[in-house]
Amino acid sequence: MKERIPDKETLRKKLSSVLSSSLTDFIQSTSSRRAELKGNRRYFILSIFFIFAMVPGLYFTYLTTDGIYRDILVGCTMLWAVVLALSGRKWLTNTKLLAREMNMALVPILTNTFDRMLMYTNNTGHSFITQALLADSRLLTDSDLEYTSDDMYSLFGPAETTIRELVVHKKVAGENRRPDTYTSVFKGVFVVADMPKTLTEDVYISTDGDRKGFAHRTFWSDLLESSEAKETVLEWNDFEDHLHVAATDPLVARELLTPVLMESIFDWWQEHTTNMRISFRGNKMYLLLPDASIHIESSTTSTEQAAIERYAWSIAQPIWRSLLLIDEVRKNK
Repeated sequence: MKERIPDKETLRKKLSSVLSSSLTDFIQSTSSRRAELKGNRRYFILSIFFIFAMVPGLYFTYLTTDGIYRDILVGCTMLWAVVLALSGRKWLTNTKLLAREMNMALVPILTNTFDRMLMYTNNTGHSFITQALLADSRLLTDSDLEYTSDDMYSLFGPAETTIRELVVHKKVAGENRRPDTYTSVFKGVFVVADMPKTLTEDVYISTDGDRKGFAHRTFWSDLLESSEAKETVLEWNDFEDHLHVAATDPLVARELLTPVLMESIFDWWQEHTTNMRISFRGNKMYLLLPDASIHIESSTTSTEQAAIERYAWSIAQPIWRSLLLIDEVRKNK
């Protein structure tokens, strides 16, 4: 991957080129749903204006009239409120369906961009598996977490890899009969990749700012106190100034984390300067990579290439970065 697409600028140019040659087919494959969504949106907005227009009339009628005319106006207002609710629900439903259709239409574009076979699955097909993999990764240790997993891309090749869009919230119980609240814990991609060999020891990587965890819980204290993992010292000062490693066997961590792999991880951190987590357990590599640009159950209704390209970029960039890390791991068999 590094030889074919060495940097983000190369990725951007290749994605733009592939999308340009496929734009007509892409727009046609999603045109029906896009047109329906635009119609739903116009109808919903018109319904809102109509409700606002009826409120003054209803108020004036209540002040000046009695009987059947007032009842008719109240009935019409209530009926239109139902219409508004139904049109809003239809809009939201078509928004989700358009996002799915666009992601399916992006599969051949991403396949040609990365020269790897991809398969798309929406949330309903993998949500329970995602939670099970998160539990196995031990990357989120807090309690009362709620997960929203969205689009998943499976990549086939030397290593089977899945990349899932994920949002995690922590439930905070309300006090004094106040309602429960939710705080944002994580938004980004959750990557699971097959390793070339099965490790007998666990290796964990986290950023300096993540010592208190995504959910304000001491991740490293949990990790170090509840297992045999110990913080591991490496020999690259810049890496250790910002990223931290723990392992059940320091020798395994030093063998796994080659200078090239550490450089790839460090480059990702420099681009985002946000709290990432990585674990190597058994025959799997798990990554939680924050990315605020991901879309959950939404897309774009625009037919302009620039807008579609921005949406495709929000998917292509984390896939590319993940593949770079995975390829480096597989080189160190």
